[in-house]
Amino acid sequence: MKDRYSNLVTVLTSDTVQHKSWRLDESNNYVLLEKSFSKYFSFNEVAISDIHDLHALLLKNQYKRNNCFIRGKITESAYEEQLAGYKIRRLINEKVEDNIVYKKTIVDSPKNWIMLDIDNFPKPKNINLHLDTGRERAVECFINTLHESLQNVSYVCQFSNGMFLDSKKIKAHLWFMLSESYSCKVLKPWFEKNCEGVDPCVFRPAQILYTSNPRFVNTRDPLKDDRIFLKEKSNSKVILPKKEIISAYLNYV
Repeated sequence: MKDRYSNLVTVLTSDTVQHKSWRLDESNNYVLLEKSFSKYFSFNEVAISDIHDLHALLLKNQYKRNNCFIRGKITESAYEEQLAGYKIRRLINEKVEDNIVYKKTIVDSPKNWIMLDIDNFPKPKNINLHLDTGRERAVECFINTLHESLQNVSYVCQFSNGMFLDSKKIKAHLWFMLSESYSCKVLKPWFEKNCEGVDPCVFRPAQILYTSNPRFVNTRDPLKDDRIFLKEKSNSKVILPKKEIISAYLNYV
């Protein structure tokens, strides 16, 4: 499943911030402030070659508050729209709205990288999330629940906007490089079957993959803006079981 665009990461930029904002109330509880959602984006596609490039790209975008990623590929018509000075919508199908025809701007395309979103993994016992090492150990506990192909491979972890030092559940985005390129629709059935705890929404080509750190209006980030780390292991890329993946996909469709 090779594709000459498989090493591209699509970076979207909107007019509104793409992160959560929090404040502390009188009881020292974090209160989520209202978040706005954007319809229109400009875009850029960035080539990466390995996990170090991916790590650097995430570090660069953690402070770009209007940026986010998607896994899908930008269409030629979307490029034409942007060259004409317009922003695009995240559409995988043509849409008609108020007698205006919006062409699809995103297509599913094989990529050699993947992000796994974990939101509900219970904090392991006897692990102190106040320590960097404790948070890394907690992530490793989740990694050990995944399919064996993902367990001894380098990855980048970015703790989600809703992750705090007293969290009862681990919330993080895990980014991997793949030895082969796969589209979202091909990967989804296999991951749903073999990697319980991974949010299946990440297998939508236009799904926003958030990359910006949260904002805190009357306090500081309890993680001290230290939300990203690179965990290097003996393998640099995930070698997924290709036959199993194709079989799961064919049974699904």
